[in-house]
Amino acid sequence: MEIELSLAPDKLMLYKRASLLAFYKLSEAIGSLLRTNPPITMNHTPRMLPRFLEHSPWKWWLLMAVIGSFALGIRLYYVTHAVVFQPANLPNAHGDAVEYYDYARNLFKYGIFSKDPLGVLPPVSDSFRDPGYPVFLAAWMMIFPQWDSWYAAVLFAQAALGAWTVLLWLQIGRRCMPLGWLAAAGMIMAIWPHSVAMSSDIMSETLYGFLVALALAVFGIAERRSSVVWGVISGFCFCLAALTNAVLIPFAVLITLYKLSRHQMRIRVATAVIASTLALLSPWIIRNATLHSDRQSSSDRVQMNFVQGSWPLYHSAVKASQILKDPRATMVVNQINNEIYAIEANHLAGLSMMYQRIARDPGSYLLWYLQKPALLWEWSLRTGAGDIYFHVTYHSPFDVNPVWEAAAAVCHACNGLVMLLALAGCLIALSTRLSPNDLAASALILLFVTAIYTVLQAEPRYSIPCRGAEIMLAVFGLNLIVRKVWEIRNRSNAGVRSGF
Repeated sequence: MEIELSLAPDKLMLYKRASLLAFYKLSEAIGSLLRTNPPITMNHTPRMLPRFLEHSPWKWWLLMAVIGSFALGIRLYYVTHAVVFQPANLPNAHGDAVEYYDYARNLFKYGIFSKDPLGVLPPVSDSFRDPGYPVFLAAWMMIFPQWDSWYAAVLFAQAALGAWTVLLWLQIGRRCMPLGWLAAAGMIMAIWPHSVAMSSDIMSETLYGFLVALALAVFGIAERRSSVVWGVISGFCFCLAALTNAVLIPFAVLITLYKLSRHQMRIRVATAVIASTLALLSPWIIRNATLHSDRQSSSDRVQMNFVQGSWPLYHSAVKASQILKDPRATMVVNQINNEIYAIEANHLAGLSMMYQRIARDPGSYLLWYLQKPALLWEWSLRTGAGDIYFHVTYHSPFDVNPVWEAAAAVCHACNGLVMLLALAGCLIALSTRLSPNDLAASALILLFVTAIYTVLQAEPRYSIPCRGAEIMLAVFGLNLIVRKVWEIRNRSNAGVRSGF
């Protein structure tokens, strides 16, 4: 059977043209906003919402209770109805979930961080995966040693983490938008299909997303209160997030230096954030550096992702090779693996192989890397089962329940617009005149994650932990654009009335 491995299929051309037009219109609106002389603040907001949607303490806590209950209910319903095929405890199973389970089991039984499967004794320590999620799984094994009860506990815990993540993002955006807009952002985050579906997977994204939101929320408290204690707590939260996904290791330093450059954080607080983050990360970094093993390390995993991400056909070739046994796809996979082996054995030799390949068609690869930021935030996962699912999933409410199907269809249709509005929100949040400080860090983490995965693999699964930031910034950007349109309309109406 033939498989189409070409880039940029014709059916996407109309979507791309529409996206470019939308981007052009958004750029005009953003430019108009950034040329505004006075900063837009909550105190200078034109009345566009009913009075009952304005901020007050009891309304805020009511909103948190309603959105939190809704987000938790959605996730609990999903994890108790969807049947996910992820037999991580079976001896012949393979994949990321299996490795996480093996790490957790070896930690629980032997106190050794190793991905060795059952039967390999003693397990050999390695550093291929980050420790945060395996420790989370091992903690539940201490309470529920049996697979069935442990599996249920993990899914329920991840459902709760997903709901708390929504509330944390609401807290981060609280000072930046009216209550009605926050409610809209909260409802979108609560129902967003990728975040809901990931709650039922033995994957690190749900925990990582919670820790990212927690770190940014605490960082905002430290910044507002100029508190060294909260700065230390913020560094601890950044450390936990970085130990769950090492991509975040430099972010605490970068965001703190950014705040210092904008004179938005005191030096003593910034020092507390950076020092606590590095101090808590150092033992794990030293452990990995002194680990004498011929096993794959975290640096090998980064190099592997770097090579794989440079091949436009990587994901389609892997699927075609494994599922369809296509010989052309198998040849592409072998070429990719050869480059990975080369760069692991000798960095310069591996980079030379990559350079020679890219130099044969630099235009195509330039186009590929320009597309990767959009690919990171696209809808369908390129690894695993596809669509919103990483593992094969049966009886998903998003597939069998008409209301859930409609919600997923609306989210899918708006995914490109959300991405563009989030970009607008990032640019506005980082503007010195218009920036509410709370969302500047959220904007930076979106740009940081996008830049990192543009260099590595632009796989939509990796964007799921930051979908809350994307949605919050998209609603923030839309809110300011609507305000600007409202102001222009009011000035126009005032001019017409004065003419009479």
